[in-house]
Amino acid sequence: MNFETYIYYSGFFRNGGIHIEVLDIYWFLLWGSLVVAILSLFLGDLFEGLFEGLGEVFNPLLLFGTLAVISGSGVLLTKYAGISHIYVLIISLIIGLLAYFVIYYLLVIPLSNAESSTSISVQDLVGKTGEVITTIPADGYGEVFITSTNGSRSETARSFDHIELKQGRKIVVVEVKEQILYVAELTDDL
Repeated sequence: MNFETYIYYSGFFRNGGIHIEVLDIYWFLLWGSLVVAILSLFLGDLFEGLFEGLGEVFNPLLLFGTLAVISGSGVLLTKYAGISHIYVLIISLIIGLLAYFVIYYLLVIPLSNAESSTSISVQDLVGKTGEVITTIPADGYGEVFITSTNGSRSETARSFDHIELKQGRKIVVVEVKEQILYVAELTDDL
């Protein structure tokens, strides 16, 4: 049996094992890394938790992306290059290492340095102006619409001065307590 044509794997069956072609191994790794990539879209937090202790160098995106490149180049080189399987493996590993560094420096590092969100906290709304969209009773709750550079949002609000604020009135956010905006009417006197 030629090593470069077949890999002999025994242990599963009593009658001697099964034969797996090298190309099949590359295909298996390629499809496996694709399945893991798709699963990581849905179970990303789980994968991050599993790989969390290993650090940024062993990021799942990085590992399975590199594995996909190694196996994909293995498939292509095996089918179309006509060179020895050992050379295919060596060349695929070199291409995979190059892909590892490209993915790490052009994708993983910039993504980890990026701000996680452009949204602002409700605490950042103090001092912002807006408009009452649901009348705020003197001792009740209503709703205000606040526009900022990060987008617009509506929030639950109470009157800071304990006076009724009618729909359409301009307001300013005075303070935030327990995720509720306390607002006062914005007058032209200022």
